Amino acid sequence: MLRPVGRLVTRHPLLLIAAWLLAAALGNIAVPQLEAVVHDQSRSFFPVDAPASEAATRMGETFGDSDTNNIAYLVLDGDRRLGAADSDYYGALLNALRSDTAHVRSVLDLWSEPLAAPVVQSEDGRAVSVMVRLAGQLGSAEATDSVAAVRDAVARTPAPPGLRTYVTGPGATLVDEFRSIDRQMVLITGITVALIAVLLLLVYRSVWAAAIPLAAVGLSLAVARPVVAALGGAGVVEISLFSVALMSAMVLGAGTDYGIFLLARFHEHRRAGRAHDDALVRAYRSVAPVILASALTIAAALACLVFTDVGLLRSAGIPCAIGILVTMGASLTLMPALVAVGGRRGLLEPRRSVTRRRWRRVGTAVARWPGPVLAVAATALLVCLLPLLGMRLSFSEIDVQPAGTESNLGYQAMDRHFPPNTLLPEIVVVEADHDLRNPSGLIAIEKVSRQLMEIRGVRSVQSASRPAGRLPVEASITYQAGLIGERFDKTVDSLSLQLDSVDTSQQTLTRLTTAIDQLEQGMSGGVAGMDRVGDGAADLRSGMQTLQGNAVTVAAYLDPLREFVGRTPDCPMNPICAPVQNILDPVDGMLRGAGQADGATAKFTEGTGQASAGLADAADGLAAMRSTVAELRQLVGTLTATVDTMAPQMRELTTYLTALSTDFAGTGQGGFYLPQRTLEDPRFQTILPLLFSADGHATRMLVYATGDVWGAEGADRAAEIEQAVHDADKDGALAGATVLVSGVGSATDDLRGFIASDFTFLVVVALALVLLIVAVMLRSPVAGLVVVATVVVSFGSALGVSVLIWQHLLGQHLHWAVPAMAFIALVAVGADYNLLLAARLREEAVAGMRTGLIRAFGGTGGVVTTAGVVFGLTMFAMVSSDVRTIAQVGSTIGVGLVIDTLIVRTFVVPTIAALLGRWFWWPARPMWR
Repeated sequence: MLRPVGRLVTRHPLLLIAAWLLAAALGNIAVPQLEAVVHDQSRSFFPVDAPASEAATRMGETFGDSDTNNIAYLVLDGDRRLGAADSDYYGALLNALRSDTAHVRSVLDLWSEPLAAPVVQSEDGRAVSVMVRLAGQLGSAEATDSVAAVRDAVARTPAPPGLRTYVTGPGATLVDEFRSIDRQMVLITGITVALIAVLLLLVYRSVWAAAIPLAAVGLSLAVARPVVAALGGAGVVEISLFSVALMSAMVLGAGTDYGIFLLARFHEHRRAGRAHDDALVRAYRSVAPVILASALTIAAALACLVFTDVGLLRSAGIPCAIGILVTMGASLTLMPALVAVGGRRGLLEPRRSVTRRRWRRVGTAVARWPGPVLAVAATALLVCLLPLLGMRLSFSEIDVQPAGTESNLGYQAMDRHFPPNTLLPEIVVVEADHDLRNPSGLIAIEKVSRQLMEIRGVRSVQSASRPAGRLPVEASITYQAGLIGERFDKTVDSLSLQLDSVDTSQQTLTRLTTAIDQLEQGMSGGVAGMDRVGDGAADLRSGMQTLQGNAVTVAAYLDPLREFVGRTPDCPMNPICAPVQNILDPVDGMLRGAGQADGATAKFTEGTGQASAGLADAADGLAAMRSTVAELRQLVGTLTATVDTMAPQMRELTTYLTALSTDFAGTGQGGFYLPQRTLEDPRFQTILPLLFSADGHATRMLVYATGDVWGAEGADRAAEIEQAVHDADKDGALAGATVLVSGVGSATDDLRGFIASDFTFLVVVALALVLLIVAVMLRSPVAGLVVVATVVVSFGSALGVSVLIWQHLLGQHLHWAVPAMAFIALVAVGADYNLLLAARLREEAVAGMRTGLIRAFGGTGGVVTTAGVVFGLTMFAMVSSDVRTIAQVGSTIGVGLVIDTLIVRTFVVPTIAALLGRWFWWPARPMWR
């Protein structure tokens, strides 16, 4: 298949060069630049079906905020306490944001609400924050535009002197990270090209020889970029700035390596005295299969990324694979055409090789002592692997970007004025099947809040029961008891006077009885006597009504206590509830007695009226009156006894309630309770819509924690938060409620799961594909297994060294994307180098295993070393980036290439081949004599 291409290359090189130039020109003219397409077509960074993302979306829908997970914050940072001018600016800015409905979904204004203001205003009064829900999923083009729109609104709104406004939060953090990558791409690419050019000039000492790989790589990028841009613009493939950066690095490294392979073999044949065209044809025939297999291996490994869940990894797969395949095409057509043109003009004549003899000596030592050499190499690799035992990954997108980005400046401003992680709470939504805006609902919400406060690292919870992040003073039953005690103390003296009047009622009733007797003795004086009876009845009725009114007033003061007793399970066992219940029972008995006495006096008054109106039935009326008076005297006697019992108890109640409020003040253990009338207070009415859904069925809580919310600590805490809410709502008003948790911690927890599953998938699928390609190329599954296994060891060693450097020496954990990206690159590229060695060993094996090994070393030692160093320099150039993710990926791959080039390819693979002998090529027969 490759022979016709080889003939075309030698016969029509200029035609091939012109075709590549034309393809590059047309592609860049017809298709928008890749960066512009990335800006318009970037997709979500985080899986939209992740539990945290789905929770954020559902929260927004429930509260009418937003249907995305794109959350940002405005941070107002002043040089002095914020005043009226700052408040006016704040209002104008929020009005501008609310008017931009295309980008801003909602603004959570807590500073304007007195009850919630302490949550968003610093204690020194110099800083304020406000949450803004924006359009677009995190990392998508729409999300980027939304953050830009908010920043434009900030720039257009004049701020008072001494006030700075930052747009920060998770949404702005990702935007700033990707912008930092984009801004440094040109610099990194320039440094990479310069390093490669210098190294090639040192190796070949020929400008034309150094220019051939660079020209091929340049045209490869010029063609690959429009292809990726066209596919990305059509929505066929997913693209991102990270994929653009990685594609450029992979094309530069792989393309230069292929050029080195071809030039090395071409020079080898020229040194052997072959003519230019013959040398090129022979070099092409031997190197082209290696380039083909290597490119397919790298492309297949990279393509596996498309099946991952995380957008950062998924978007890098197909673009990088396309870049490698285009590079393969250029290496198989354009590069040999350039060699043909340059060679015919005498521009590619080889210099005397000064390294071949040295590599043959190395090969001789390996062939003579394979066992000891392998033991030493394996020991070195084992030492490199040891740091992996303490590896900890970082999930923080704040730490990986430059400290001077706007989002990081916002975080720094918050850290100066607020406790840590104020902008990174876990948001909990509890959704029930009924309205929670009532005392029983708030009691259940406070129960959940207290449960959350018990979790290690949680410093405060903002909820409907504690709008300012701490329990309101008036939200305890002891505080309510204190208020009742104060009111009761003022009223009890007046009530006592009314109760004293009960004692005179017996005298009045005695006089009434005497009057009735007189009526019976002399009906002639009936009218006058009946008038006196009526007057006495009216006086008694008035006194009883006054007593009843005061009793009702006092009892009303105790309504909050009655509600607390009624809603407290096992009240007799509760140390606060039981004494309250013991005092309420006699008070309620007094109220019932006063009501009965008032009814009896009303009945008696009615009887006197009937007697006065109809003296014709005087005898019957007098009998009814005597019966009523007797009943009334009995009731008054009972009430008098109750009064005698209640007087000291009412004094005791006043003393107890006052002491209860004093003793529990500031302890937070006074029993939560907010009466309905407090909920109807205008202050609560303005804050409740921010913490309850429109129908009141759902409430949200913001959980603030200390420590590393981006790392394992935050992820573990998010899981504890969800479990704690479920444990707290097993009964009561929230029984059976739905719980949603979203935030940095829960997103990190989801990301950990995705990374673990994605990495496992990549390992299995990528290794299987690489093994298949290598085994087919070498026609030996054993050789394929050896190549793949050694590459895996090389990856592990590189990761271990990277952990040693970044985590233990620099104190910075590896970013979560590093292992997956380094694995794909090192498995693919490492297999490339080992494949070249194994293919040359198979070619030279006709002379015998040991002789063939020595010759293979002499022929490939300098080539692979140069290629490894060049590709390594390409990766190490990424260390110049101040985006730590790029720097860590580049350094890890670079270290892996050095380990693979100098240890694995040099000492491990050859010694294993020597020890296995003919079994290395199983099932093929030995090719040596």
